[in-house]
Amino acid sequence: MASKLIVCLVGKSGSGKDTLAHKLAERVGWHNVVSCTTRPKREYEVEGKDYYFVSDEEFAQKVLNGDLLEATYFNTWHYGTMKSSLKEGINVGVWNPEGYDCLRESTRYDPDIKLLAYYLQCEDKTRLLRQLNREEHPDVHEIVRRFSTDEEDFEWLDDDDEIIVKWNETMANQRVIAQDIVEDALRAGFE
Repeated sequence: MASKLIVCLVGKSGSGKDTLAHKLAERVGWHNVVSCTTRPKREYEVEGKDYYFVSDEEFAQKVLNGDLLEATYFNTWHYGTMKSSLKEGINVGVWNPEGYDCLRESTRYDPDIKLLAYYLQCEDKTRLLRQLNREEHPDVHEIVRRFSTDEEDFEWLDDDDEIIVKWNETMANQRVIAQDIVEDALRAGFE
């Protein structure tokens, strides 16, 4: 039986995936998977909590050393999950669609890791308001760019039969989703 469970949260910008990941990682025995990235840190992000922010050279060295479970390239930036970031038990994190696809492939033949993947969805208006309200001075051009990019990047997930779709419109929905994920982890043999 697998000793590590990855709860993979995927969703368009503003879908609530980071909020849900942090809520789940507060549970006793659940661990937050902190990925590394070469993109600039946003004003509200914390080094080591949201991401490990690394240079292009540092990221390349991690790839060459085989330190990454998955690595992707998105909008001129690299993202990856260090193997060392996984702990025994339940690991919860956020991935983009390509990261989820790489993670799915890299864990498919690893008997020590089980993957549960969730695609969080909500109305575009909700996503937009969340993005505008999470920073004092939001980069509106970046938000618009992410909205446009998301439409293309997430299109194929609607046909993926290995990912569980959850509607994440309100905080009440988020509590139900969190409970569903906990129950799924229990059914998978993890507490």
